[in-house]
Amino acid sequence: MRWEHANNQGMPTFVRSSESLEHTGVIARDFASVLRAGDLVRLVGEMGAGKTTFVRLVAEAMGVDVSLVSSPTFVLMNNYPCTIMGEAGSIAHLDCYRFGDEDELDALGWDRVCSDGSIRLVEWPERIDGLLDEDSCTVTISHVDESERGFVFEVPESWLGRASIGALTARDRVKCPTTGEVVHPESASWPFIDERARMSDLHGWMSGKFAITRPIDQADLEQE
Repeated sequence: MRWEHANNQGMPTFVRSSESLEHTGVIARDFASVLRAGDLVRLVGEMGAGKTTFVRLVAEAMGVDVSLVSSPTFVLMNNYPCTIMGEAGSIAHLDCYRFGDEDELDALGWDRVCSDGSIRLVEWPERIDGLLDEDSCTVTISHVDESERGFVFEVPESWLGRASIGALTARDRVKCPTTGEVVHPESASWPFIDERARMSDLHGWMSGKFAITRPIDQADLEQE
């Protein structure tokens, strides 16, 4: 498992890039697989960068009905039942753009969501930085152009012990083993160009067309 670099605070940093909503969905699913109960995620980006869209896709990956996920700009916080590692959990989605003061946040039940194990996804976190845990993840979304988004994940070092953290590592642009076409790293069918190519490859193994040239040993299984 590798990450791109460490930020000024020494936090491991992963970088991903999306050229479509489908690509963003892949990144969101990878991120969702890393999340655990009680995590705090700071979502940073200019207006229109796609923070709420990313939250919607993360929530969908965790079993939330996507039609229920909306921007909490005027209500400040929405709560969604979700599934965390196969167990029932919840997501607290905050939008602090119109945040007034700490009393307003207390009235929403901030203390409760901090103590009940909810995953907290916070848009415009700079408005309430004084109330946020230091041991948090920051996701910075940059609006490159109409369709392209950049994602930078700065994660606490404590997250590196999670078995799924490798899911955040950027994949390489490769050639589809079936068609030879170049496959975008964030394609949902990676390393295949599409599901048809994937199924064709699977059929080759199932039918005996493909075969390994030597027995599999432990070193093969331990490779990333």
